[in-house]
Amino acid sequence: MRSSFQLLGLLLAAICVLAACIRTEQRSSVQLVYIDRFDIQNKAEDLSEPSGLTLTPAGDALWTVSDNAKKIFQVTLQGKLNRAQSFDIADKGLEGITLDPTSAFLLTVKEEDNHLILIDVATHKLVQQKRLAELSGYTSVAADFAASDQNKGLEGVAWNSDSNTIFVLKEGEPGLLLELSADLSTILAHKRLNRQNGFVDNNVSDFELDFSGLFYDATRHNFWIVSDRGRRLFLYDWNANRVLESMALAYTLDGRPQEIEKAEGVAFDSTNSRLYVVSDAEARLYLFEVR
Repeated sequence: MRSSFQLLGLLLAAICVLAACIRTEQRSSVQLVYIDRFDIQNKAEDLSEPSGLTLTPAGDALWTVSDNAKKIFQVTLQGKLNRAQSFDIADKGLEGITLDPTSAFLLTVKEEDNHLILIDVATHKLVQQKRLAELSGYTSVAADFAASDQNKGLEGVAWNSDSNTIFVLKEGEPGLLLELSADLSTILAHKRLNRQNGFVDNNVSDFELDFSGLFYDATRHNFWIVSDRGRRLFLYDWNANRVLESMALAYTLDGRPQEIEKAEGVAFDSTNSRLYVVSDAEARLYLFEVR
């Protein structure tokens, strides 16, 4: 009789654990549903290593840059190059891109020397170019940049339309998110991205986990951040300094599980609940529905 009660107790405990797991799954507020992927590569125009994404004001196209090209590219939502809206610039090695709240300027970052490059959308002219080290307040992060490899510099950029400030993303060693004044004069604040605030991946060590793309979601008032090595998407609350959601950049194709390799850009269309991710290694644009 005692063994029967023990067995019943174990069975009830197992049911409770299962129910808890199911409830946890149901409580997740964000789900990524894979829709499609598109080839974005255009070797003739040097679009082969796309990095960084931002939507046009109408949400009908995307801006991106490519590591090896002295250009800013506009592509359709299906990844086709719009040559008429793409244009040459003086620098290459660009990693991230964002549009200011007035839609008048594009801001991009250069990882090699941590340059911030502001460009007029209408004229394609350079408006301003500054090294991060020139900004007031740089001493607060100087040691973090000095201690890391050159290719662990600025990798993403986003314009926070709520605060009208700029955020730039340092790739790693350590990962940092920095808030800058809109006039590119001052580093206002910075936060480390690490295990303490929820940046974790089970397949990558804390040291190896990097951060490769950034987008500000004005509807959620939070940031979407992608990790190249972690093959993961994070939804991060700057004010609370914590990760709200963490999702693998995974999908199923022809019945086989797949992961996005070297994700280096992310953009979110809140009107249609569509999330775009660009892969540097694959030269592909991925489309997900956010539920």
